[in-house]
Amino acid sequence: MIETVLATVTLGMVFCWRTACRQAAETAPAGAASAAAKVRQLPEDAVLRRHFLAQIHSEIEAGLAPCPSDSVLRRHHQALVSAKLQQVLAEFGRRPAC
Repeated sequence: MIETVLATVTLGMVFCWRTACRQAAETAPAGAASAAAKVRQLPEDAVLRRHFLAQIHSEIEAGLAPCPSDSVLRRHHQALVSAKLQQVLAEFGRRPAC
């Protein structure tokens, strides 16, 4: 039940985010889009990359309910966070920054 609610809320947030990105891309000049695309790269340094991924992970967890204490629910919560992280990283390379 909670996974359904979380998935619905997440899809709504992703839709709103993509709509905002599309509107920002339509109003931005062409030079600004290429400069924004350069900002949207993973850091090459291992320490910076680790901190960057930890930041994304914490932002994802902040948008979800607290981690449950039950082991099965905790495992599902961690799988949800992991799937969202993979989704963000997959979209990260394909889309310019907003």
